[in-house]
Amino acid sequence: MTDFFTRSSRGALLAVLTSVTVLATACTAGPAPGPKVVHGDGGDAAAEADANRLPTLSAPERDLNYSDCGSKLADKYDVDAPDTVQLDCAAFQVPVNPDDPDSAPLLITVVRGKLAETPADAAPLVLTTGTDLPSSRLAMNFGSSTLAPLLAKHPIVAIDRRGVGQSAPVDCLTSEQRSTIINDGASGSRDVEARTTALAKAAREGADICNDTLEPDQLKYATVDAAADIEQLRARWQVDRIGIVGVGQGSSVALAYQARHPGNVGRLILDSPIGLNTQAAPAAAATAAGVQNSLSTFARRCTDVGCSLGSDGRSMLNRLIAAGASGALPGLSDTSILTAITTALAVGPTDPDGLKKLADAISAADRGNADALKDLAAASRSLRDTDGQLLSRCNDMLGRPGLADIPKLARTWGADAPMTANSAALSLARCDGWGNAGAAPAPSSFPIPPLVLLGLNDPINGLKSAEALTPLLVTTGAEPVSVSWDGLGYSVLTRSECAAQLVVDYLGDERLTGPAERACPA
Repeated sequence: MTDFFTRSSRGALLAVLTSVTVLATACTAGPAPGPKVVHGDGGDAAAEADANRLPTLSAPERDLNYSDCGSKLADKYDVDAPDTVQLDCAAFQVPVNPDDPDSAPLLITVVRGKLAETPADAAPLVLTTGTDLPSSRLAMNFGSSTLAPLLAKHPIVAIDRRGVGQSAPVDCLTSEQRSTIINDGASGSRDVEARTTALAKAAREGADICNDTLEPDQLKYATVDAAADIEQLRARWQVDRIGIVGVGQGSSVALAYQARHPGNVGRLILDSPIGLNTQAAPAAAATAAGVQNSLSTFARRCTDVGCSLGSDGRSMLNRLIAAGASGALPGLSDTSILTAITTALAVGPTDPDGLKKLADAISAADRGNADALKDLAAASRSLRDTDGQLLSRCNDMLGRPGLADIPKLARTWGADAPMTANSAALSLARCDGWGNAGAAPAPSSFPIPPLVLLGLNDPINGLKSAEALTPLLVTTGAEPVSVSWDGLGYSVLTRSECAAQLVVDYLGDERLTGPAERACPA
């Protein structure tokens, strides 16, 4: 079976992103330019230089009160603290209702990563992963040599989205409701209709409890509220403009910030982005297809390095996921298996040794010993399936289909994405009974050309999710520079030294020169 998202369609996505500039130019209305006038004083050259100049980014006038937290985060996330990068944590308060400064306060936390040689007066880059996983967990990957060119010049400040990670985490579900929801109603049956019913029941009961717990602020965990928290950070720093990198779902937070505060955006990096305000079913379909492709890439590359999946790793993955759906692996569902594997690929090592270690956990589970895979599943739950993440995702979910449609969607998507279709379709029932905050604001223009980093093998959202971003870039006349990366993992910036160096150039005082479409090696 061929991959759902083929190389030709990847190229088409890059071509569309690249053609945005051409379309914007061709469609711009206005008077025809007169004959070019040559000025002896070099006025044209000066005007061109001004057009290429970007706003200067500056260091905070009043910074937060940071303290060393590398060891604390290492214990929290059960990973090694980076050796070469200093990780410091800080917190600041925001009103839970951004429109009411007197509303109850929430504590928002950030993690700053920098090197010993990072200039004290360097402008920071704000990073958000949105609801994908805590930004503070991605900060634990700052120690790779990949980011050294960037961190040597600019600190990165990772902000946990409200309700996620260390930022005012939400705890409102019962353990039984939480288990049913994160396993998508799995109870030893592969029948999607029965699982939809069980999942929706737990979701509605959980929504009742969480609404009572959070009233009247249960709809204040949406993308637009996360963007408001970034504005609070900028205001505390007392700087005019900030540079933002939105990773995965964090790209929607960055775009919402651009929409609400266009004059405060100095640089905009969309790393492994998804579409803004995409309807629920198309978004889930894109995720199913993209993650299926990433798993297929993992299986192929695993074969290349001689891992224990063997020559047909896809068959083993299919078999293991089916076993989880049927209840043949006590303590693991198909959804928890997928989440465990994709999370390991997202933030874990994907060098040959890392792939072999993950493959050993998978092949052992296929033989009946699922202990290592259960450990991965437990770690992934705390990163991707917390109550706050569910709340925020439901706040943002648009156009959720009816429960009767979910089995049909699973069958349709399953033709091309057999490993991921059921879980993607069932996830649409997780928000049954939960409130929706409406669409996030969309930018009307991009005065600062965005830098778009496309991970061809993103195991959390998949590359296909980025296709939904194209109409926004076209209609606003954006002039993006797009960079594709064929590696395996989440966040191109933290995985590709080539991309990190390009970001260093992008953070300079002038627009990037050179081709609008680029590629970085895996």
